[in-house]
Amino acid sequence: MRKISWEELSKILEEHKRWCYTDWEEGEKADLSNADLSGADLWDVNLRCANLNEADLSGAYLRGADLNEADLRGANLRGAYLYRANLHYADLSNANLSGADLGGADLSEADLGDANMSCTDLSAANLYESDLSNANLSGANLICVRGLSIEELSCVETLCDAGLSPEWIKQVRKKYPHLLEEIEPEEEKLSKRKIITLRSSYKTVSLSEVQSMPNVSIRKKHDCGFYGHSTIKHDYSLKAIKGDKVVVDNATGLMWHQNGGCPGGTDAFMKWNKAKEWVEDLNSEGCAGYQDWRFPTVDEAASLLESSKKMGVNGIDYYIDPFFSDKQIFITTGDKLECEDDSMEAWWYVSVIDEQNIGMVYWGSPPLCGCDVRPVRSVR
Repeated sequence: MRKISWEELSKILEEHKRWCYTDWEEGEKADLSNADLSGADLWDVNLRCANLNEADLSGAYLRGADLNEADLRGANLRGAYLYRANLHYADLSNANLSGADLGGADLSEADLGDANMSCTDLSAANLYESDLSNANLSGANLICVRGLSIEELSCVETLCDAGLSPEWIKQVRKKYPHLLEEIEPEEEKLSKRKIITLRSSYKTVSLSEVQSMPNVSIRKKHDCGFYGHSTIKHDYSLKAIKGDKVVVDNATGLMWHQNGGCPGGTDAFMKWNKAKEWVEDLNSEGCAGYQDWRFPTVDEAASLLESSKKMGVNGIDYYIDPFFSDKQIFITTGDKLECEDDSMEAWWYVSVIDEQNIGMVYWGSPPLCGCDVRPVRSVR
Protein backbone atom coordinates (compact mmCIF):
# COMPACT_ATOMS: atom_id res chain seq x y z
CA MET A 1 0.00 0.00 0.00
CA ARG A 2 1.49 3.33 -1.10
CA LYS A 3 1.61 6.11 1.47
CA ILE A 4 0.91 9.50 -0.15
CA SER A 5 1.45 12.83 1.57
CA TRP A 6 -1.09 15.62 1.22
CA GLU A 7 1.44 17.69 -0.76
CA GLU A 8 2.00 14.84 -3.22
CA LEU A 9 -1.74 14.20 -3.52
CA SER A 10 -2.41 17.89 -4.21
CA LYS A 11 0.08 17.85 -7.09
CA ILE A 12 -1.43 14.67 -8.53
CA LEU A 13 -4.94 16.15 -8.37
CA GLU A 14 -3.79 19.41 -9.98
CA GLU A 15 -2.09 17.57 -12.84
CA HIS A 16 -5.17 15.38 -13.28
CA LYS A 17 -7.47 18.38 -13.43
CA ARG A 18 -5.27 19.90 -16.14
CA TRP A 19 -5.30 16.56 -17.99
CA CYS A 20 -9.12 16.52 -17.95
CA TYR A 21 -9.59 20.18 -18.92
CA THR A 22 -7.17 19.99 -21.91
CA ASP A 23 -8.71 16.81 -23.33
CA TRP A 24 -5.73 14.71 -22.26
CA GLU A 25 -3.17 16.92 -24.04
CA GLU A 26 -1.51 18.45 -20.97
CA GLY A 27 -1.01 17.38 -17.39
CA GLU A 28 -1.06 13.75 -16.32
CA LYS A 29 -3.81 11.27 -15.55
CA ALA A 30 -3.96 10.43 -11.83
CA ASP A 31 -2.52 7.04 -10.94
CA LEU A 32 -3.52 6.34 -7.35
CA SER A 33 -3.60 2.58 -7.65
CA ASN A 34 -2.77 0.86 -4.37
CA ALA A 35 -2.64 4.25 -2.64
CA ASP A 36 -3.54 4.67 1.04
CA LEU A 37 -6.17 7.42 1.04
CA SER A 38 -8.09 6.18 4.07
CA GLY A 39 -9.94 8.98 5.84
CA ALA A 40 -8.93 11.55 3.19
CA ASP A 41 -11.05 14.66 2.65
CA LEU A 42 -11.81 14.56 -1.10
CA TRP A 43 -14.99 16.60 -1.22
CA ASP A 44 -15.96 17.48 -4.83
CA VAL A 45 -12.62 16.16 -6.07
CA ASN A 46 -12.16 15.55 -9.80
CA LEU A 47 -10.92 11.97 -10.34
CA ARG A 48 -12.70 11.35 -13.61
CA CYS A 49 -11.10 8.35 -15.40
CA ALA A 50 -8.46 8.10 -12.65
CA ASN A 51 -6.75 4.83 -11.77
CA LEU A 52 -7.77 3.91 -8.20
CA ASN A 53 -7.35 0.18 -8.63
CA GLU A 54 -6.94 -1.50 -5.18
CA ALA A 55 -6.76 1.92 -3.46
CA ASP A 56 -7.70 2.22 0.23
CA LEU A 57 -10.44 4.87 0.46
CA SER A 58 -12.01 3.52 3.65
CA GLY A 59 -13.69 6.30 5.59
CA ALA A 60 -12.81 8.87 2.89
CA TYR A 61 -15.04 11.93 2.45
CA LEU A 62 -16.02 11.91 -1.25
CA ARG A 63 -19.24 13.89 -1.28
CA GLY A 64 -19.99 15.12 -4.79
CA ALA A 65 -16.74 13.65 -6.14
CA ASP A 66 -16.46 13.11 -9.90
CA LEU A 67 -15.41 9.49 -10.36
CA ASN A 68 -16.97 9.07 -13.77
CA GLU A 69 -15.27 6.14 -15.58
CA ALA A 70 -12.77 5.76 -12.73
CA ASP A 71 -11.04 2.42 -12.24
CA LEU A 72 -11.97 1.34 -8.70
CA ARG A 73 -11.56 -2.40 -9.13
CA GLY A 74 -10.89 -4.04 -5.78
CA ALA A 75 -10.83 -0.66 -4.03
CA ASN A 76 -11.58 -0.47 -0.31
CA LEU A 77 -14.42 2.04 0.17
CA ARG A 78 -15.68 0.75 3.51
CA GLY A 79 -17.53 3.46 5.36
CA ALA A 80 -16.72 6.07 2.68
CA TYR A 81 -19.05 9.05 2.25
CA LEU A 82 -20.03 9.19 -1.44
CA TYR A 83 -23.26 11.15 -1.19
CA ARG A 84 -24.23 12.47 -4.65
CA ALA A 85 -20.92 11.29 -6.13
CA ASN A 86 -20.68 10.72 -9.89
CA LEU A 87 -19.75 7.08 -10.49
CA HIS A 88 -21.23 6.81 -13.97
CA TYR A 89 -19.44 4.06 -15.92
CA ALA A 90 -17.07 3.48 -12.97
CA ASP A 91 -15.54 0.02 -12.59
CA LEU A 92 -16.26 -1.06 -9.00
CA SER A 93 -15.98 -4.79 -9.57
CA ASN A 94 -14.78 -6.63 -6.46
CA ALA A 95 -14.75 -3.33 -4.54
CA ASN A 96 -15.62 -3.22 -0.84
CA LEU A 97 -18.42 -0.68 -0.40
CA SER A 98 -19.79 -2.07 2.85
CA GLY A 99 -21.17 0.61 5.12
CA ALA A 100 -20.57 3.33 2.52
CA ASP A 101 -23.04 6.18 2.01
CA LEU A 102 -24.02 6.32 -1.68
CA GLY A 103 -27.25 8.21 -1.19
CA GLY A 104 -28.20 10.04 -4.38
CA ALA A 105 -25.05 8.85 -6.17
CA ASP A 106 -25.01 8.24 -9.92
CA LEU A 107 -24.05 4.59 -10.43
CA SER A 108 -25.66 4.27 -13.83
CA GLU A 109 -23.87 1.78 -16.10
CA ALA A 110 -21.29 1.14 -13.36
CA ASP A 111 -19.73 -2.30 -12.94
CA LEU A 112 -20.57 -3.53 -9.43
CA GLY A 113 -19.97 -7.20 -10.12
CA ASP A 114 -18.89 -9.16 -7.02
CA ALA A 115 -18.84 -5.94 -4.98
CA ASN A 116 -19.42 -6.12 -1.23
CA MET A 117 -22.28 -3.68 -0.61
CA SER A 118 -23.47 -4.98 2.75
CA CYS A 119 -25.17 -2.25 4.79
CA THR A 120 -24.45 0.28 2.03
CA ASP A 121 -26.85 3.23 1.84
CA LEU A 122 -28.10 3.39 -1.76
CA SER A 123 -31.21 5.45 -1.08
CA ALA A 124 -32.19 7.55 -4.12
CA ALA A 125 -29.07 6.37 -6.01
CA ASN A 126 -29.25 5.92 -9.78
CA LEU A 127 -28.48 2.30 -10.73
CA TYR A 128 -29.71 2.42 -14.33
CA GLU A 129 -28.14 -0.46 -16.30
CA SER A 130 -25.51 -1.07 -13.62
CA ASP A 131 -24.06 -4.56 -13.36
CA LEU A 132 -24.84 -6.10 -9.94
CA SER A 133 -23.77 -9.66 -10.73
CA ASN A 134 -23.01 -11.52 -7.47
CA ALA A 135 -22.99 -8.28 -5.47
CA ASN A 136 -23.61 -8.68 -1.74
CA LEU A 137 -26.52 -6.38 -0.83
CA SER A 138 -27.26 -7.79 2.62
CA GLY A 139 -28.54 -5.04 4.88
CA ALA A 140 -28.25 -2.42 2.10
CA ASN A 141 -30.73 0.46 1.94
CA LEU A 142 -32.46 0.28 -1.45
CA ILE A 143 -35.37 2.59 -0.69
CA CYS A 144 -36.23 4.92 -3.61
CA VAL A 145 -33.41 3.56 -5.79
CA ARG A 146 -33.78 4.80 -9.37
CA GLY A 147 -33.33 2.93 -12.64
CA LEU A 148 -33.36 -0.57 -11.17
CA SER A 149 -35.80 -3.37 -11.93
CA ILE A 150 -36.58 -6.53 -9.96
CA GLU A 151 -35.13 -8.56 -12.83
CA GLU A 152 -31.80 -6.76 -12.55
CA LEU A 153 -31.74 -7.58 -8.84
CA SER A 154 -32.11 -11.28 -9.59
CA CYS A 155 -28.37 -11.62 -10.29
CA VAL A 156 -27.17 -10.37 -6.88
CA GLU A 157 -25.73 -12.73 -4.28
CA THR A 158 -28.16 -11.82 -1.51
CA LEU A 159 -30.76 -9.27 -0.42
CA CYS A 160 -30.98 -10.62 3.11
CA ASP A 161 -32.06 -7.88 5.54
CA ALA A 162 -31.91 -5.28 2.72
CA GLY A 163 -34.14 -2.23 2.99
CA LEU A 164 -36.76 -2.66 0.26
CA SER A 165 -40.15 -1.11 -0.35
CA PRO A 166 -43.12 -3.35 0.56
CA GLU A 167 -43.91 -3.76 -3.15
CA TRP A 168 -40.36 -4.87 -3.96
CA ILE A 169 -40.31 -7.30 -1.05
CA LYS A 170 -43.54 -8.78 -2.37
CA GLN A 171 -42.13 -9.16 -5.89
CA VAL A 172 -38.77 -10.56 -4.77
CA ARG A 173 -40.47 -13.06 -2.47
CA LYS A 174 -42.63 -14.18 -5.38
CA LYS A 175 -39.91 -14.43 -8.06
CA TYR A 176 -36.59 -14.84 -6.24
CA PRO A 177 -37.33 -15.92 -2.65
CA HIS A 178 -33.82 -17.36 -2.18
CA LEU A 179 -32.37 -13.83 -2.23
CA LEU A 180 -34.17 -13.01 1.03
CA GLU A 181 -32.94 -16.05 2.90
CA GLU A 182 -30.65 -15.54 5.86
CA ILE A 183 -26.99 -16.06 5.23
CA GLU A 184 -24.92 -18.53 7.25
CA PRO A 185 -24.95 -17.55 10.96
CA GLU A 186 -21.79 -15.90 12.26
CA GLU A 187 -21.33 -18.65 14.85
CA GLU A 188 -21.11 -21.26 12.11
CA LYS A 189 -18.74 -19.18 10.00
CA LEU A 190 -16.39 -18.53 12.89
CA SER A 191 -16.42 -22.16 13.98
CA LYS A 192 -14.61 -22.91 10.73
CA ARG A 193 -11.91 -20.29 11.31
CA LYS A 194 -8.83 -20.12 13.48
CA ILE A 195 -9.35 -17.10 15.70
CA ILE A 196 -7.36 -15.13 18.27
CA THR A 197 -9.03 -15.54 21.65
CA LEU A 198 -9.02 -12.46 23.88
CA ARG A 199 -9.85 -12.46 27.58
CA SER A 200 -13.60 -11.90 27.95
CA SER A 201 -14.10 -12.09 31.73
CA TYR A 202 -13.50 -9.00 33.86
CA LYS A 203 -10.66 -8.78 36.36
CA THR A 204 -8.65 -6.28 38.35
CA VAL A 205 -5.63 -5.45 36.20
CA SER A 206 -2.40 -3.78 37.30
CA LEU A 207 -0.51 -1.17 35.28
CA SER A 208 2.33 -3.60 34.59
CA GLU A 209 -0.13 -6.24 33.33
CA VAL A 210 -1.67 -3.78 30.89
CA GLN A 211 1.76 -2.68 29.71
CA SER A 212 2.64 -6.32 28.94
CA MET A 213 -0.66 -7.08 27.21
CA PRO A 214 -0.43 -9.52 24.28
CA ASN A 215 -1.41 -8.59 20.70
CA VAL A 216 -0.42 -4.92 21.04
CA SER A 217 2.51 -2.78 19.94
CA ILE A 218 3.41 -0.14 22.54
CA ARG A 219 4.87 3.09 21.21
CA LYS A 220 5.26 4.81 24.57
CA LYS A 221 4.46 3.86 28.17
CA HIS A 222 3.18 6.38 30.72
CA ASP A 223 2.05 6.39 34.34
CA CYS A 224 -1.57 5.64 33.42
CA GLY A 225 -1.06 3.10 30.63
CA PHE A 226 0.44 3.37 27.15
CA TYR A 227 0.15 4.76 23.63
CA GLY A 228 0.01 1.99 21.03
CA HIS A 229 -2.06 -0.12 18.71
CA SER A 230 -3.28 -3.66 18.10
CA THR A 231 -1.18 -6.09 16.07
CA ILE A 232 -4.17 -8.25 15.15
CA LYS A 233 -4.92 -8.50 11.44
CA HIS A 234 -8.65 -7.84 11.56
CA ASP A 235 -11.26 -9.28 9.25
CA TYR A 236 -14.25 -7.03 9.83
CA SER A 237 -17.68 -7.34 8.28
CA LEU A 238 -20.60 -4.98 8.84
CA LYS A 239 -23.95 -6.71 9.29
CA ALA A 240 -27.55 -5.63 9.73
CA ILE A 241 -29.31 -8.18 11.92
CA LYS A 242 -32.97 -7.64 12.74
CA GLY A 243 -32.53 -3.96 11.91
CA ASP A 244 -29.49 -3.46 14.20
CA LYS A 245 -26.02 -2.79 12.78
CA VAL A 246 -23.13 -4.79 14.19
CA VAL A 247 -19.47 -5.23 13.25
CA VAL A 248 -18.15 -8.80 13.37
CA ASP A 249 -14.41 -9.31 13.70
CA ASN A 250 -13.75 -12.70 12.20
CA ALA A 251 -10.18 -12.57 13.51
CA THR A 252 -11.21 -12.46 17.19
CA GLY A 253 -14.72 -13.95 17.16
CA LEU A 254 -16.20 -10.75 18.62
CA MET A 255 -19.38 -8.95 17.59
CA TRP A 256 -19.36 -5.21 18.29
CA HIS A 257 -22.24 -2.75 18.47
CA GLN A 258 -21.60 -0.54 15.43
CA ASN A 259 -22.88 2.75 16.84
CA GLY A 260 -22.17 2.44 20.54
CA GLY A 261 -23.64 4.94 22.94
CA CYS A 262 -22.90 7.92 25.15
CA PRO A 263 -25.67 7.88 27.79
CA GLY A 264 -26.62 11.26 29.21
CA GLY A 265 -26.70 12.56 32.74
CA THR A 266 -26.03 15.70 34.74
CA ASP A 267 -22.70 14.44 36.08
CA ALA A 268 -20.15 11.74 35.34
CA PHE A 269 -21.40 9.39 38.10
CA MET A 270 -24.87 9.52 36.57
CA LYS A 271 -23.36 8.78 33.14
CA TRP A 272 -21.58 5.77 34.63
CA ASN A 273 -24.84 4.35 35.96
CA LYS A 274 -26.69 5.27 32.77
CA ALA A 275 -24.03 3.47 30.73
CA LYS A 276 -24.64 0.24 32.63
CA GLU A 277 -28.39 0.68 32.28
CA TRP A 278 -28.00 1.33 28.55
CA VAL A 279 -26.26 -2.02 28.04
CA GLU A 280 -28.88 -3.74 30.18
CA ASP A 281 -31.57 -2.21 27.95
CA LEU A 282 -29.79 -3.57 24.85
CA ASN A 283 -30.09 -7.04 26.34
CA SER A 284 -33.71 -6.54 27.37
CA GLU A 285 -34.56 -5.47 23.82
CA GLY A 286 -32.54 -8.31 22.31
CA CYS A 287 -30.31 -6.09 20.16
CA ALA A 288 -29.55 -7.93 16.87
CA GLY A 289 -31.35 -10.90 18.41
CA TYR A 290 -28.90 -11.36 21.32
CA GLN A 291 -29.08 -10.77 25.07
CA ASP A 292 -25.44 -11.15 26.10
CA TRP A 293 -24.06 -7.69 25.30
CA ARG A 294 -21.48 -6.35 27.77
CA PHE A 295 -18.69 -3.87 28.33
CA PRO A 296 -15.47 -5.15 26.69
CA THR A 297 -12.38 -6.11 28.66
CA VAL A 298 -9.36 -3.87 28.21
CA ASP A 299 -7.79 -6.59 26.02
CA GLU A 300 -10.84 -6.59 23.74
CA ALA A 301 -11.14 -2.80 23.60
CA ALA A 302 -7.43 -2.37 22.84
CA SER A 303 -7.80 -4.78 19.92
CA LEU A 304 -9.72 -2.05 18.04
CA LEU A 305 -6.80 0.42 18.01
CA GLU A 306 -5.37 0.91 14.52
CA SER A 307 -1.71 1.76 13.87
CA SER A 308 -2.59 4.70 11.62
CA LYS A 309 -5.37 7.23 11.18
CA LYS A 310 -8.46 5.63 9.68
CA MET A 311 -10.97 8.48 9.99
CA GLY A 312 -10.75 12.24 10.19
CA VAL A 313 -13.76 13.99 11.69
CA ASN A 314 -13.89 17.73 12.49
CA GLY A 315 -10.11 17.96 12.59
CA ILE A 316 -9.76 14.94 14.91
CA ASP A 317 -7.89 11.80 13.86
CA TYR A 318 -9.52 8.47 14.72
CA TYR A 319 -7.45 5.31 15.14
CA ILE A 320 -10.31 2.87 14.63
CA ASP A 321 -11.74 1.20 11.53
CA PRO A 322 -14.37 3.34 9.70
CA PHE A 323 -16.84 0.48 10.07
CA PHE A 324 -17.41 1.91 13.56
CA SER A 325 -19.34 5.07 14.40
CA ASP A 326 -17.29 8.22 15.05
CA LYS A 327 -19.53 9.28 17.94
CA GLN A 328 -17.57 7.41 20.62
CA ILE A 329 -13.99 8.56 21.13
CA PHE A 330 -13.50 6.53 24.33
CA ILE A 331 -14.30 2.92 25.15
CA THR A 332 -15.28 2.09 28.73
CA THR A 333 -14.17 -1.40 29.81
CA GLY A 334 -15.39 -3.68 32.59
CA ASP A 335 -11.87 -4.09 34.02
CA LYS A 336 -10.79 -2.27 37.18
CA LEU A 337 -7.34 -0.96 38.06
CA GLU A 338 -5.36 -2.78 40.73
CA CYS A 339 -4.00 -0.09 43.04
CA GLU A 340 -2.57 0.22 46.55
CA ASP A 341 -5.11 2.81 47.64
CA ASP A 342 -8.23 0.79 48.50
CA SER A 343 -10.30 3.96 48.75
CA MET A 344 -9.86 4.72 45.04
CA GLU A 345 -11.92 3.05 42.34
CA ALA A 346 -10.66 3.28 38.77
CA TRP A 347 -11.39 1.51 35.50
CA TRP A 348 -9.46 0.90 32.31
CA TYR A 349 -10.37 2.88 29.19
CA VAL A 350 -9.29 3.03 25.56
CA SER A 351 -9.14 6.24 23.51
CA VAL A 352 -9.34 6.07 19.71
CA ILE A 353 -8.65 9.75 19.07
CA ASP A 354 -5.37 11.43 18.23
CA GLU A 355 -3.06 11.24 21.24
CA GLN A 356 0.57 11.66 20.16
CA ASN A 357 -0.56 10.34 16.76
CA ILE A 358 -1.76 7.02 18.13
CA GLY A 359 -4.52 5.50 20.27
CA MET A 360 -4.21 5.19 24.04
CA VAL A 361 -4.98 2.71 26.85
CA TYR A 362 -5.25 4.31 30.28
CA TRP A 363 -6.93 4.12 33.68
CA GLY A 364 -9.23 6.68 35.25
CA SER A 365 -12.27 7.08 37.47
CA PRO A 366 -15.78 7.64 36.09
CA PRO A 367 -15.87 11.31 37.21
CA LEU A 368 -12.77 11.99 35.10
CA CYS A 369 -13.51 9.97 32.00
CA GLY A 370 -17.15 10.05 31.04
CA CYS A 371 -18.74 6.82 29.85
CA ASP A 372 -18.78 6.25 26.11
CA VAL A 373 -19.89 2.67 25.52
CA ARG A 374 -18.91 0.24 22.76
CA PRO A 375 -20.80 -2.97 23.71
CA VAL A 376 -19.45 -6.33 22.58
CA ARG A 377 -20.42 -9.98 22.71
CA SER A 378 -18.49 -13.17 22.09
CA VAL A 379 -19.82 -14.90 18.98
CA ARG A 380 -18.57 -18.22 20.33
